[in-house]
Amino acid sequence: MLIRAETGVKGKIDWAFFAAALGLLAMGTLSVFSAANELPYYGQVIQKHLSALALGGLLFLFGLTFNYQIFQDQAKVLYGVIIAVLVAVLLVGVTQRGQKAWFNLGFMTFQPAELARASTILVLAAFLDFRARKTHEFATVLMTVGVAAPVMMLILKQPDFSTTLVFFPVLLGMLFCAGASIAHLLAVTGFGFMALSMPLFYTLCQVRYAEAGPGSWAYWILQTSRFGAATWIVVGSIIAASVLAWRLAAMARFHVRAVFFVVAPLILISGFFSGIMVHRQLKGYQRNRFVAFLAPETDIQGAAYNVRQSQIAIGSGGVVGKGLFSGTQSRLGFLPERHTDFVYAVVGEELGFFGTMAILSLYLALIWRIVIAGRLARDRFGFLICCGMATMYSFHLVLNVGMCLGLMPVAGIPLPLISYGGSSLVITLWTLGVVANVYSRRYSLL
Repeated sequence: MLIRAETGVKGKIDWAFFAAALGLLAMGTLSVFSAANELPYYGQVIQKHLSALALGGLLFLFGLTFNYQIFQDQAKVLYGVIIAVLVAVLLVGVTQRGQKAWFNLGFMTFQPAELARASTILVLAAFLDFRARKTHEFATVLMTVGVAAPVMMLILKQPDFSTTLVFFPVLLGMLFCAGASIAHLLAVTGFGFMALSMPLFYTLCQVRYAEAGPGSWAYWILQTSRFGAATWIVVGSIIAASVLAWRLAAMARFHVRAVFFVVAPLILISGFFSGIMVHRQLKGYQRNRFVAFLAPETDIQGAAYNVRQSQIAIGSGGVVGKGLFSGTQSRLGFLPERHTDFVYAVVGEELGFFGTMAILSLYLALIWRIVIAGRLARDRFGFLICCGMATMYSFHLVLNVGMCLGLMPVAGIPLPLISYGGSSLVITLWTLGVVANVYSRRYSLL
């Protein structure tokens, strides 16, 4: 069997990938211009969007032209840069909407968390490629989480819970593609589930059982978030349950390794404490997003207002929509954040079912071509890059569209290439350029 490298412009460019990205970019630009049309700072929105588009186009060409393997060679330097910019933004960054997460560059503000999220995928790809022969070991899984943990902690410190949330599916997707054991992935999933579900659970208790007295179970559960006696009772119960399960397994002569009964409670306990820390870090507006998802009927004019207006906008669009620049929910100001987080609702109102399906179809085509680029990658590093990017964009799509429909909590995560946001657009185009580079340097079989 002969192997040859693809050469020539025709062989280097994935035109289906390029067309899907260009289609999303065109629809996103039109939607942003339409959604922001009635805003008093409409001119600034257009100027910043076009500036980000131009800069992002240059970075796309940079990602496409330069050999992506340079990121593998300089992975340690890249990781150091990620940590440095995240520390710097906490020290000298600009605070907006309760988050100290931006640098003011004059002509635009830059959110380093966007760069950190994408660059961490490159670092993790290099690390997992380095540990290629040891991916079946649990130590590799722990070390991979350890690489991402400082980045996640610094982003959560801003606090930016939404961006931190993206790391969990990316970690799972990359570890799975790298060949990690399913049992080890379940362990990571268990930790992530505990860490992310505890804030939801606490919020549910606060909303549904706000009047519960000291003797109620809801009151007792809320006490576990204060690191008091109730917290340690839960920890002791987890340990006791593990010991009991170990004894029962031994009596029944089930062949279960003893280490399972040590690792499992440690994962649950660490996830439990992480969930408490996340809960204590949440700001009021972030907690309101959980309220809007768990109990929207309790505050329709407050916490659940955005989601309710988004559903009305999408439903009023019907099949063909009201027409571009003709959406009443957006133009009359009923739909907040209409050019950023909820721009998908604007598409639903103005372009209808056909418009929303066009976006979903283009996104699925884009993600599928990223998967194809990974399958054809010339090395494991390129393959893992594509795995991470495909997972990240899939999660963005599901979460953003889900929150606009009221099926997912409002997370403040933009829809890449569609939502307004200079940092998101610039970094998205750069990462797509890197994916296109992986494809252009692929090997084909003759």
